[in-house]
Amino acid sequence: MYVFRRVFQAPELGSEGQNTPAKLLHSIVLVLFGLTGLFFLFYSLLASPNLLNQGLIFAAMLVELFVLHQLRAGRILIAGRVLVYALWALMMISILTSDGVRGSSVLGQFLLVVLSGLLVSESTTLILAVLSIGGNYIAMLLEDGPGLLLAGNQLSLPTYWALQAGYLLLALGLVMLFTRTRRATLAEQQSSQDALLDHVDELREAKARLEISQRDLRRREEVLAALRDTAELLLRDGSFDVAAGQMLRDLGTAIEVERVFLYENYTGSDGRLCARMRHEWHGPHAAPRKRPIGGRWFCYEEVGFGHWPEVLQADRAIKGNAMDFPEPARGLLQARGVLSLMAVPIFLGQEWWGFIGFDQSRREREWSPAEEDALRGAGGILGGAIERLRVEAALNRSEMRYLGILQDQFDLICRFKPDGKLIFANDSYLRFFGLQRKDFEHLSVWDYLQPEHHELLRKRMASLTPERPVITTHILTRRMDGARVWVDWTERAFFNEAGELQEIQTVGRDVNEQMRLRKQLEENLARTENLAMTDELTGLLNRRAIMEHAEAEWQRAEREGSALSLVLLDVDHLKAINDTYGHLVGDQALSHIAEVMRGGMRRYDWAGRWGGDEFLLILPGAENSVAVQVAERLRVRLSAPSLLGGQGLEMRASLGVASKAPRAEDSLEHLLARADEALYEAKQAGRDRVASIGHARPGAHI
Repeated sequence: MYVFRRVFQAPELGSEGQNTPAKLLHSIVLVLFGLTGLFFLFYSLLASPNLLNQGLIFAAMLVELFVLHQLRAGRILIAGRVLVYALWALMMISILTSDGVRGSSVLGQFLLVVLSGLLVSESTTLILAVLSIGGNYIAMLLEDGPGLLLAGNQLSLPTYWALQAGYLLLALGLVMLFTRTRRATLAEQQSSQDALLDHVDELREAKARLEISQRDLRRREEVLAALRDTAELLLRDGSFDVAAGQMLRDLGTAIEVERVFLYENYTGSDGRLCARMRHEWHGPHAAPRKRPIGGRWFCYEEVGFGHWPEVLQADRAIKGNAMDFPEPARGLLQARGVLSLMAVPIFLGQEWWGFIGFDQSRREREWSPAEEDALRGAGGILGGAIERLRVEAALNRSEMRYLGILQDQFDLICRFKPDGKLIFANDSYLRFFGLQRKDFEHLSVWDYLQPEHHELLRKRMASLTPERPVITTHILTRRMDGARVWVDWTERAFFNEAGELQEIQTVGRDVNEQMRLRKQLEENLARTENLAMTDELTGLLNRRAIMEHAEAEWQRAEREGSALSLVLLDVDHLKAINDTYGHLVGDQALSHIAEVMRGGMRRYDWAGRWGGDEFLLILPGAENSVAVQVAERLRVRLSAPSLLGGQGLEMRASLGVASKAPRAEDSLEHLLARADEALYEAKQAGRDRVASIGHARPGAHI
């Protein structure tokens, strides 16, 4: 029974091009098998006994069973040819031996000629038609002459009518079956074509997004280059006005705006918070403007910017098109010819100092997250530079006081003999090291210096010569209160005429604030570089950074002959979450996915946000089976309920896996394309699953 069930089951051959004709032929053979069985019963029970006809019908049933078996094996062409030729031969035998040209077998002959055109080819139809005409002519001669060999028992007229009606119904059924199957095939083809067109539209949209992303990355790189140049200029003690003017010009050129302006906060006489312009830059194509956005100075509440302090103090940006701003800010911006605006805050430590703004007057624009991140870095650099100016101004004021009291030796000054005997020290020096004037006669520099500085001082003293009598060092020195501060020490040696060292004068200056500022500037620059490589929302690597790591891991895999796998993850139905619960919950969902990815990574894997709701995971050294396990583990962890925005949500994601075999001929672009193809297959298969495309086939092209 199991064998017969397998034979009669519809074939599944794996490709649409094979399945459609195979299923059509399978349906036709099942119809023929059923009718052949009915004819066998008819000849056995109702008609006069005729062993030849019964044997021919039984042979036809065997042929049909053989054809069904060939269809299960995928031999569609062989099955069609065997069906047509074998049945035709059996009917020809019946015509030549018993039925003659007036029998029902002639109708079956006609049906087989029609089926040969549907199942095999037009040439087969022509051959069978010619052979049928010739064979029937011979049967006619035999019937009119000596008579047919086995024509002793002629069927009655009702029997002829019943058989011919059965054949006509069979023809009608086959034609209807073919028509419906053809209609279904055309519908499938139309559906495939529509799906292909949708995919083409998606590819075009993806290409447009990629072009926008590349433009944003180019702008970000230009902004970062401008920040590096400005930071270097400031670190070289350049003029702040020159550096700020250069930064505004470079930033305006990089992000293609008409104007860039720098405002500093101050408190008005009436206690209101106001801002005054410190610098402004306008491009060569900027339209003439008599006054800046708010004038050379303005109070936030007065011009309709009352909500700006709250937003900027929270370290958020003000951005949008003029039409989106509430009145009266909208009217002010439109009156100044501003179509789009962005303002990012500037902080001095925790103090909100002011903002740097950018406006567009030729067209509206959408400010990308990449641009916002880079411009925030500009605000950080300017904040560090302004704070440095404050410190330098304080230092300059201190130095002026030092010059006024130089005779009182305000710096840390002392003199001592080559053996360390202290012969002079000013009050500042004594206070710094906690020394008492009354003990001065018995003091040696070795008595109060920290042990770790003894060897350093001996080396500095040994390096002093009549040709090089001065040396300056930068040392982290311990004060009397235990604090460690940076001090610049300058030693000057005094020699006699014989070149013998007589005494050494040491002058120390506290530069701890300068070191703190320099460190802060370096940290600001490092933070800016980090912003350029990190996605702000998820904390993962951004597209540019993850692509750089993918290139590096690909080169390593090529060099070492090791495996490499990529997992491309796409959040299912994120738009539904945004529409139902709001974009804030959608952002929380993306952050949750990032946390799950970080928790499921190996320590040498890389994870990044590929764009929108897509994430990329790089698995160095991982074969395809391992990568599929990692992807499935991620999918299962994401499906666990999580509390987002006060809602218990179950996240779903589709994942595509692609792998590079060790020492396989391939490219990173093809590997990414296969991962995207696998992701597409996962979505087409119903989403919330992992699809895998393993190693590239030799000679395969994506």
